[in-house]
Amino acid sequence: MHHGAGSKSTSSSSPSSLSGTQDSASSRARRSMLYVPGSSEKMIKKSQNSTADTIIFDLEDSVAAHKKASARETVLLALEAAARPGPELSVRINPPSGDKTLAGDDLDLLLTSRQLQTIVVPKVEHEDDIRFILDKVKAIRDKDHGTISLVLSIESAASLLRMPTIIEAVRSQSQNQSDSAAKPLIEISALLFASEDYCASTGILRTSDRRSLLFPRAHMATIAKACNLSAIDMVCIEYKDLDYLHEETQEAKELGYDGKQAIHPAQVETIQSIFNPSEQQIRRAARIKHLYTLAEKNDKGAYGLKDGDRLIMIDAPMLLQAEAILGKAKAAGLEIPDVSNEAD
Repeated sequence: MHHGAGSKSTSSSSPSSLSGTQDSASSRARRSMLYVPGSSEKMIKKSQNSTADTIIFDLEDSVAAHKKASARETVLLALEAAARPGPELSVRINPPSGDKTLAGDDLDLLLTSRQLQTIVVPKVEHEDDIRFILDKVKAIRDKDHGTISLVLSIESAASLLRMPTIIEAVRSQSQNQSDSAAKPLIEISALLFASEDYCASTGILRTSDRRSLLFPRAHMATIAKACNLSAIDMVCIEYKDLDYLHEETQEAKELGYDGKQAIHPAQVETIQSIFNPSEQQIRRAARIKHLYTLAEKNDKGAYGLKDGDRLIMIDAPMLLQAEAILGKAKAAGLEIPDVSNEAD
């Protein structure tokens, strides 16, 4: 597998031990998710100064087989020593599909940490992969440690096509096990596209213009949005070419992605700047929200927004877009202007 990484829940009133919807645990921005080899104390130390939204301590691809055990210990120490508040702390475990020994060992140790917030799950092929994690969480993690968020990695055609079924199965079990008195133990918060593994499993040739990956990237983003999950784009392997990174990230944003994986600290700033809504977009969204509030008071279903010399009719769908922009701005810690005194 190559380096492969949320939005608010539409319903937080029926928590359960398995959750496919998103709640406050996953409403944070995940514009950039930076991989850090779990076996490298040097790289882990450097990551302490990263501005990435999420740090992913990797126990899978970047760790040699003979270093897996020591890397787990290193990552546990890194989790416990991490300053709070700070970036989201995540671990990419070994695949729970197939032989679950390594994944089980990862979970047995790392679920003891109160600092662990998110698990990136590679090679998800079946709902049993998620149930395996849930069983470990139930057995190991104290309930007061909070919800563990899951980011599911799509690495094959079978995974891509089965993902809606996997999510639906998780949600169905969630409803059957609902307990209104408890927070969910785990929640699926995002889908992640692992392009190199996807290419390897399908025979797709990755081209510099990325046309060969347009369908699976767009399809995964569509599945994520249909399931009320965030979509995290593939790694840009041209990590030293920031112009290429800018182009690829802008394309991901246009496809509906919410964030992107990074394999080098130098990629983070470019990625986050692109996924941030612009100051102009934020102001426009704030005005739409303000005008909609005024229209509601006057019992109007649609209203006009001055856009230069034009008057644009605004209705409920545009309000939803505006609220999405404001949500992204808030999650990223960007300022939302007060437009209540601006001329309509």
